[in-house]
Amino acid sequence: MCAGFDPVAEYKARTKKSAEWFEVASRHLPGGVTGNVKFYPPYPVYLKRAKGSHVWDLDGNDYIDYMLCFGPLILGHAHPKVIDAIRKQLDRDGTQIFGAPHELEVRMAERLKKIFPFSDAVRFTNSGLEATMHALRVAKGAKKRSRIAKFEGAYHGCYDEVLVSLTPSEDAAGPRAAPQTVSGSYGTSETVINNVQVLPYNDIENTVRILKAHKDDLAALIMEPVQRGFVVPDLEFLRIVRETTRELGIILIFDEVMSGFRMEKYGGAATVYGIDPDMICLGKIIGGGFPCGAFMGKRDIMDMVNPVTRAKNERVFHGGTFNGHPTILAAGMATLDVLEEPKTYPYLNKVSDNLRDGFNDLFGRMGYEAKAIGPGSTFNLVFTKGKIADYRDAAKCDVKLRQKLDFGMLARGLHFHPDKPFYTCTEHSDKDVDQTLKVAEEVLKKMKV
Repeated sequence: MCAGFDPVAEYKARTKKSAEWFEVASRHLPGGVTGNVKFYPPYPVYLKRAKGSHVWDLDGNDYIDYMLCFGPLILGHAHPKVIDAIRKQLDRDGTQIFGAPHELEVRMAERLKKIFPFSDAVRFTNSGLEATMHALRVAKGAKKRSRIAKFEGAYHGCYDEVLVSLTPSEDAAGPRAAPQTVSGSYGTSETVINNVQVLPYNDIENTVRILKAHKDDLAALIMEPVQRGFVVPDLEFLRIVRETTRELGIILIFDEVMSGFRMEKYGGAATVYGIDPDMICLGKIIGGGFPCGAFMGKRDIMDMVNPVTRAKNERVFHGGTFNGHPTILAAGMATLDVLEEPKTYPYLNKVSDNLRDGFNDLFGRMGYEAKAIGPGSTFNLVFTKGKIADYRDAAKCDVKLRQKLDFGMLARGLHFHPDKPFYTCTEHSDKDVDQTLKVAEEVLKKMKV
C-alpha cells in the first residue's frame, strides 16, 4: 500500500461538521445514530439535503448517492411523480391516515397479486422486518409447528428469531456442511436459538439432507433468493429447495425485501427465476421511500389471520395501526407506475451494468483481485479472486482493501455505506457513472504500492 495515502484522514478533513455533529448526537443517541446499521467508524456522514441522485452533507459537500436509503429510493430522491401523488392523496382524502380500511389498500393488493400471481391474498405491514416476522408467525400457525429454518448469512430483520447466524465467526459457525445456530445479538434466549435450524446457502446436498432430517418439526424455510442483495443463487439449488419443501410440507417463504423490484425486470427474484414460493415478503420500494412492507401467499395459509373465517382462538394475530397507510401506499403506487413504464428498466439496467462493468474493468486493468457482483440494480464490491457462493466466501474477502477504497471514494464525493452494496436509481446519469469510475480509478491508483 502507498504509505502516504490515508483515506480515513482525507474523509475526516472533508467532513468536519459531521464529526462535530456526531459528538452532539452521541450525547442523546447511543452511537450517535438511531439504528446500528447507520453507524460506521470513525463516524458516519450526516446529511442535510437530497435531490435526484445526489445528497449534500452538513459541510455542504455534494455526493452521488449510491446508498439510496439502503435501496428503497429506486427513483432517486424526491421524484416528482411520487411527491405529486403524496400531495394529491393528502388533498383528496383530507387526512394523512384513517386508521380504518380504505380503497387504496385493496388497489395496491390487487396490483401486487398481478405482479406475483402465485399469491392469493396480501396483508400490509410497516416494514420488511414486520413482513417477515408476521409471515413466519402465520406459517407456524398454519403448520402447528414452532421451528423454522433459515440460511447462514441471510438477513431477515433484527428480531431474535431471524437474527441468528448472520455474521458468525469462523470458530462459532461450525462445519460448512452443517452450520451451527449462532446468536446475532447479545440477549437472545436459548429457546429462540434452539427453534432455528440453519442451512448452508447454495449447497443442494446438505440443505436437502438437513431439511429431511427435521421435516417433522419445521414449519417454514425463509430465504433471500438473492442473499444480501448480491450473492446470486444457483438456479438448480433454488429449484431443488422448492421441490424439497413442497415434498416435505414445509412452507417456503421468499424474503424479497431487498431483491423485490431490483432485479433485471419488473417483479422480483421469483419473477426472474421462475420459482413460486408459498409466501413472499416485500418492503422498501412498495412504500416509495416510506416505511412499508407486505406479506403475501396462498389462500389457505393467509387465511390463518382471517377474522371472518377463523375463530379468535384458531387464528394468528396480525396487527399494526399504520398498516396500509394511505400516504405511503400513494407513494408506492406512484413508484410502481414509473417502474412499469417501458423505458424504466432498460435505462436502469444500462446505468447499473455500465457502473458494475466499469468497476470490473478497473479492477482488471489495475491488477486487483476484486469484482463487482450482484444482479439488477444492486451490486457489491468484493476483494477476492474466488467465487462468492455464500456467506463464508464473502467473509474471506479482503476487508482492509475494501475499507481503503470506501473511504477514498467517500472523501471524493461518492455516498454509500462502507462494506455494503451499491444501489442505483433511475436518476443516475451517464455523467454520474463517468464521475464515479473516475473517482474509483483515482483511489485505486493511490492504493497501489
